[in-house]
Amino acid sequence: MELLERDDELRLLGRAWQEARGGEGSIVLLAGESGIGKTSLARLFAAGPDVGPDDGQVLWGVCDPLGVPRPLGPLHDVADDLGEPAAGLLRAGAPPHEIHRALLDALTARSVLLVVDDLQWADEATIDLLRFLLRRIAGTRSLILATYRADEPDPQPALRALLGDVARTPSATRVELDPLSVAAVTTLVGERHIDPAHLHRLTRGNSFFVTEVVSQDSSLVDGALPVSVRDAVLARTAGLDAGARDLADLLACAPGAVPDTLLPALGVGIGPLRTLDTAGLIARDRRGIAYRHDICRLAVAGAIPPGGEIDLHRRMIEALETLPDPDPAVLAHHALAAGDAGRVFRYAARAGRVAAGSGAHTEAARFFTTALEHAPQEADAARAGLCELLAQELYLTDRLEEAIAMCGRAIACWEADGDLDGVGAGHQSLAVFEWYNGNRPSAEEHAARAVEILTPRAEPGSRSAALLGSALMIQAVQSMQESDLVAARERHDRARTVAAGVVDYRLDVRLSVVDSVVAMMSGDLAARDRILAVLDAAGDRFCEAHSAGWSNVVNSDVEHRRLDAAEKALDRSLPLTVQWDVPLCHGWQRGVRGRLHMLRGAWDEAALDAGAVLTESAAPLTHTWPSLVQGLVELRRGGPGADVSLERGWDLAVRYAEPLRLLPAASALAERCWVTGTEDRRLDGAAELLAQAATRTGTEWSAGELAVWLRRLGRDVEAPTLPPGSPYALMLAGDPRSGAERWAELGSPYDQALALVDTGEPADVFAALELLDRLGADAVAAKVRRDLRGRGVTGVPARPRATTRTNPAGLTARQVDVLRLVAEGLTNAGIAARLFISEKTADHHVSAILAKLDVPTRREAAVVARRLGVVPERRRRELAT
Repeated sequence: MELLERDDELRLLGRAWQEARGGEGSIVLLAGESGIGKTSLARLFAAGPDVGPDDGQVLWGVCDPLGVPRPLGPLHDVADDLGEPAAGLLRAGAPPHEIHRALLDALTARSVLLVVDDLQWADEATIDLLRFLLRRIAGTRSLILATYRADEPDPQPALRALLGDVARTPSATRVELDPLSVAAVTTLVGERHIDPAHLHRLTRGNSFFVTEVVSQDSSLVDGALPVSVRDAVLARTAGLDAGARDLADLLACAPGAVPDTLLPALGVGIGPLRTLDTAGLIARDRRGIAYRHDICRLAVAGAIPPGGEIDLHRRMIEALETLPDPDPAVLAHHALAAGDAGRVFRYAARAGRVAAGSGAHTEAARFFTTALEHAPQEADAARAGLCELLAQELYLTDRLEEAIAMCGRAIACWEADGDLDGVGAGHQSLAVFEWYNGNRPSAEEHAARAVEILTPRAEPGSRSAALLGSALMIQAVQSMQESDLVAARERHDRARTVAAGVVDYRLDVRLSVVDSVVAMMSGDLAARDRILAVLDAAGDRFCEAHSAGWSNVVNSDVEHRRLDAAEKALDRSLPLTVQWDVPLCHGWQRGVRGRLHMLRGAWDEAALDAGAVLTESAAPLTHTWPSLVQGLVELRRGGPGADVSLERGWDLAVRYAEPLRLLPAASALAERCWVTGTEDRRLDGAAELLAQAATRTGTEWSAGELAVWLRRLGRDVEAPTLPPGSPYALMLAGDPRSGAERWAELGSPYDQALALVDTGEPADVFAALELLDRLGADAVAAKVRRDLRGRGVTGVPARPRATTRTNPAGLTARQVDVLRLVAEGLTNAGIAARLFISEKTADHHVSAILAKLDVPTRREAAVVARRLGVVPERRRRELAT
């Protein structure tokens, strides 16, 4: 039947295709309820005159409704048409980043219309692939068209994340298909004896249901309409002979298309196929035979008598096993439905390994869980291996408590099987999991136990030696996190000796990264370049060890206030944590970026990063900085949530007991005391904390911060040894004005304001108040004003008027800073230099400001800035003259 009321959508797709052919690729998502016509619209467009063989190639992949989706299922559907190297990488089960890059190259080399149908059933690896392409599609010559059901009750988290990315990306569009109008239904009814208005009310304009009813007009009894879609579909099955009914039931048990090559093994002949085709139930495409809509399949499946589906699924398994390379995910699906425990165990385990290799860690965990539930009780080694694999997937998907429990089960199974290497590997994994989970003592115990078990077995070049080297590296990292660089170096060197002759790429990367990080923490800045060289050399062999290297680089940069370098490094590293699916490192690095934003004075952005990590990541390791950032921003602004966040940050720091967590957490408590005028007895141990830090290299900046805060509270503490030129060193030496100048050079306006307050000179404090007001530090500014008036100082600047403070233009604090400099006539390069940000970041800020102010030029933005009072009065007078 005719496809009605879709002209606007077809024009949008046509325009997107023409732009793609011109080198501006994009992604379009077609959304709507089941049966609304998403696939029909995609097929009509793909077969239309705008997308012909001379214009490009159409590739059509489908996500199937399996219990656990097959990894990269839609991509496997089109593998042969992608050509090499993409097809070969898919067949070989290559790592996801290699497949991502190969597909991107294929979409760039020629114009391709890639359709991904039924995205609501997609696996995690497919979603990750689309998120990867989303950031790069604009540079290709291709269009990706994906359909998904918008009426799913609980879409998977990965799909929700993709939809959020689409909403924020200029090169992507989401189109919601509306139901048919009464006029369209009237057109479809034509001369039939059906009331269009009644049909529209019954179907709510659902295209599939309308078409089903209209096409069966001749079979309607007294013009009565079916009461459900199921009735409309099953009307087509009335009168089927036994062979056709059997084939209909078989196809209903298949979650996707049944390949043509499978039909002989199922005993299917031409007769039943012809009957179902005549009834309008099935269709054929390159994947095989399937119901023409999933609603048809579900309706027929629902009519299978109880218990009848077991034999149908067994027949499907036996037929699939005759194929040379059947999909283990599909076999596991049928084995589960057939109640065949042996096959479930075998195929689910195999599907889990395929999923893990494809980066579909959520699906891998579900497959391994299924396999474990059906594993033979007597197979200790097999159960141990599955527990170990499942624990790793749970860890990667940020389910640490479950990962720890599963690793304990693996160790018990290895012990029962007498495999000491397995036991040592299990303790090694637990050392990592427990640290991420905020249990440092347990992490240290497991690392020590792994070393104890593996040391006697570590013959040169053996698996035991590789495991021992990794266990020693975990201990080296533990020492490094505790800022005990001597112990870290000793353990690193021993690991390198043990690992000599071992072929283990990831261990080699860890050795190189930790070696350079320890050197960098010891003051060797050239070591930073050595780490970056290792990371740059990774190319397509990126792994968790590389991500950990980036995490250490960006954290060290922010800790030592190399803020510009940190921003550039984070611009590179954060996308990598998404691309290579390392969520724990993503959470940690985003928390570090929140701290960077806070130091820069971009508090809205800081709070956004902090809130996202606290909401999206369950790992305590990632929460320390977000908790402190969230608490400090609230404290400075006078918000209600400061205490809860600061207490959470302190508790986490105590749990880890690492200097570079404890020192900043203690500084946050001291700042709260200073702002609120309250006492905190926990600070009585701060002097001891500083004394301990004095023996640990790499803690100087955090120690200096705490010492300054304690001095502000009137506590007599000895100044720690600080780097020459450090603003904390200048302030502790009694020269806060020079400290303020140094903070301005480093690009940290809040610290600059506090240093100016420390001078006690009214002119300096007035300048500090201007900075504090601009940052929105209402609670701090109020305290400073009270203190000034308490000293009898007159002419204290009043609090800015509400219109300026609330910023009716909706600009963030950082955008206000940028707008002031735009009003002064600075270029993007000048803004970048003044605010210690990259020129690219300045350009992004200016573009966002022009959009928010709805003005086309910088000159007009400057006019609006003066009208809004964004430019200080003193500066406005200067500009006016």
